[in-house]
Amino acid sequence: MSLQSKLFNRKTPAFLICLLIAATAWFISKLSKEYTYDLPYNVCIYSSINTASSNCATNVLYVRVKAKGFYVMQHMYSPVKLEIDVKRLKPTRHVNENNVVEYVLSTKLLQNTIKEAIGNAVQVEMIVTKNLTFENN
Repeated sequence: MSLQSKLFNRKTPAFLICLLIAATAWFISKLSKEYTYDLPYNVCIYSSINTASSNCATNVLYVRVKAKGFYVMQHMYSPVKLEIDVKRLKPTRHVNENNVVEYVLSTKLLQNTIKEAIGNAVQVEMIVTKNLTFENN
């Protein structure tokens, strides 16, 4: 009996298939549980009043959510983009050190908008980012 036949007999492929099935089942069980994550969301801030400029100020908003691993995996591969219209909100005007006018939105004002945009698949525990900053063009 050769060494190669001893290492690779009929039991080896069956063992490898069982090992693959067990690893897949373990991975799926871990993803089906709920965990707390700080997920980044791209936020597009625009004004529907200003029809001349259609540019969108982008920010990254971190939200602490309680969600299943499947949602987090989906979010990492195709992130959700939140769009916020500042028509009804009153941003705070701020001039930075480069004399550029910036506007700051408190995320407390946006909590309901953010929760609606994220959807019912997750439970929002806390909005980690305190302010969203954008320039007035």
